[in-house]
Amino acid sequence: MTRRFAQSAVVVVAALVAACGAASTDDHSVNTPSGPVGFPRQVLLVSSKDVEASSSLPLERCVWVASTAEQRRQGLMNVDSMGGADGMVFVYDQPTSGTFWMKDTFLPLSIAFFGGDGLFIDALDMSPCTSESDSDCLSYPTPSNYLLALEVQQGELQRFGVGEGSTVALNDRSCSASTMEE
Repeated sequence: MTRRFAQSAVVVVAALVAACGAASTDDHSVNTPSGPVGFPRQVLLVSSKDVEASSSLPLERCVWVASTAEQRRQGLMNVDSMGGADGMVFVYDQPTSGTFWMKDTFLPLSIAFFGGDGLFIDALDMSPCTSESDSDCLSYPTPSNYLLALEVQQGELQRFGVGEGSTVALNDRSCSASTMEE
């Protein structure tokens, strides 16, 4: 009876292993955090020349803050939602330029760039890239001399009040929940 039980157990374990191995490698919901891990959240103040968008007061948005080199490298990779914030801000100590890419990023994003005075410089849309090969992922060029980049879900910049003539400032206040208006 013990030998028969052991044989049955081996068959059951083998079936479970085979079933787990059959899971799609394209399913990003398995072991994927719902939002970024290890990033602080702060209030971003957005002022716009568009009176309708700004209501003449700065809009307050809750954003993840990537201010270290490691945080900026990680960004929104391997997450499937903003996880209780409206976007992510990449903060640099010195004016910078370069490229952004979407390797292992599952969300389509819009990104806006701001100078040292907080004034809007430019924006663009970026598409997710989950390819195994780094060379398959597009690089998105940035304008020169920006100090802050804001990523939001694609198409949300207008709801943020971001565009020509808008300015942003990162507030020292932390936030615990999304301030994005529904």
